[in-house]
Amino acid sequence: MTSRPPSNDPLCNCLALRQATRYVTGMYDQVLSEAGLRVTQFSILYKLLGLGPMTVNQMSAELVMDRTTLTRNLKPLERDALVTTGPSEHDKRERVIGLTPAGRAKVKAVLPLWRRAQQAFEDNFGAERALELRMLLRAVVETGVHDVENEPS
Repeated sequence: MTSRPPSNDPLCNCLALRQATRYVTGMYDQVLSEAGLRVTQFSILYKLLGLGPMTVNQMSAELVMDRTTLTRNLKPLERDALVTTGPSEHDKRERVIGLTPAGRAKVKAVLPLWRRAQQAFEDNFGAERALELRMLLRAVVETGVHDVENEPS
């Protein structure tokens, strides 16, 4: 009989990150639901507001999200006329995502809700620890560990 690690195994980095992500995402989703958005959708709108139109590949890389998940999150934003998607002028095979005036207004209207979620997290976790956590998580993304197939054995 093989023994299984407990569900809260402190040795599994992936499990710990996924649990924390689900926990925090749920809190942000709950707060942003007042505006009819999920935090992932807000992130897409916010990136477009700050960085301007971009291709699906660029947005996917910016959010560290696979294209399928991004496309699934874009559908309700397109339906609600918050974003537009269309072919790139440079490469007709690439789709470009743009923020509509309604999307710009939605981001500005939702920002106070996002700030409330952000403040709730920092009130409970600590502002300094939250900053340190964001820096650590950015460093995780920058490690390039995602591409483990090319790592030497």
